[in-house]
Amino acid sequence: MYGTNVESNSTGGVMPSVGIVENCELVSVSLNMDKGGRLDFEFKQPNGATVKHAEFPANPDFGDVEKQATDVSRRVKHIATKCMSESEFVIDNVTTFAEYGNKVINLFGQKFMGRKFRMLFIYKGKYVSLPKFPNFIEAMEVPADKTNIYISDWNKKKLVKPEPDATTTAPETVMATGGAEMPF
Repeated sequence: MYGTNVESNSTGGVMPSVGIVENCELVSVSLNMDKGGRLDFEFKQPNGATVKHAEFPANPDFGDVEKQATDVSRRVKHIATKCMSESEFVIDNVTTFAEYGNKVINLFGQKFMGRKFRMLFIYKGKYVSLPKFPNFIEAMEVPADKTNIYISDWNKKKLVKPEPDATTTAPETVMATGGAEMPF
């Protein structure tokens, strides 16, 4: 189990691509109820990189909870209707995020297995993510020249990884010398 009979050098992880990426797969849909809850979608790009997309319960600390819940429902439905018909994806009579998440997982089942998708990925900070608003996923059966995925002006800015500020300044060095008065 433990020991030195392991590879100690990094074999390197594959970085996710940004922009419109074809032949992506949805590999899992799961619910994690730690720290208030999170509905996770894990996508795998053809280069082997994975991108996780998380949906969170509405939180009054972040504004209008009705709008937040509607936005979550819109994004989840946008993904779901690429794996099943809209008439199959019906969720009603739920009062908690946990109930919602469990119904989503049950409706997805294994319907996503073996399916390929065309997807739009952008940077959200230093991480690769899905855009905040649809259209960001469609089935590969849609011909590329008939795609509904487009890169909006807002998302164009998010196709380049943000660079840290190059002009960082080092804090002043305080030297301790005998008898000198210290500033603290």
